[in-house]
Amino acid sequence: MKLTLPYQQVQDVVCKEPARLSAAEAHGVLTGMLCVCGELKAQQWLSVLFDEGADAPPDTDVPTLIDLCEQTRQALQEDEYTFELFLPDDGVDLHDRAAALAEWCQGFLYGVGFQGGAGDWPDDTAEVLGDLVEISRLDSNVDGEADEVAFAEINEFVRIAVQMVRQEFSQSSPSIRLH
Repeated sequence: MKLTLPYQQVQDVVCKEPARLSAAEAHGVLTGMLCVCGELKAQQWLSVLFDEGADAPPDTDVPTLIDLCEQTRQALQEDEYTFELFLPDDGVDLHDRAAALAEWCQGFLYGVGFQGGAGDWPDDTAEVLGDLVEISRLDSNVDGEADEVAFAEINEFVRIAVQMVRQEFSQSSPSIRLH
């Protein structure tokens, strides 16, 4: 499912001081938290993004973020595996999209770790998370058609990896903390 919110709209909300996150990283955090706990409330995610409410966005921006949370939850729950990463559009320079993908992976890893804690990960999750650590270090100094193809392949790998992690957590029944 393609998110209907424009990337730049969310970017404008989360990039405000002092959060200093990209929309991609914020969405990665959200997705990681939702993979571990599908019942996560939007406010729990917002408190992680905005330092437990001390630096909350203006009330006029909150509906945008809640909408992003609910659209992401719905996309993760669909059986057709249509979940998409929230990244800048294809018209944006490849360098910026690669940097956003690395930030998305960093956010995802943070969200999984924050929500799931440390310890035993279900089945193959540890290996997949290790792969995402490597992708989070992606060199954004890219250009050309070959790099564009590689970016698309990595993006697809991450998308499938997220779905696998979500499925592994939903099938396991560890005691997941809700913060």
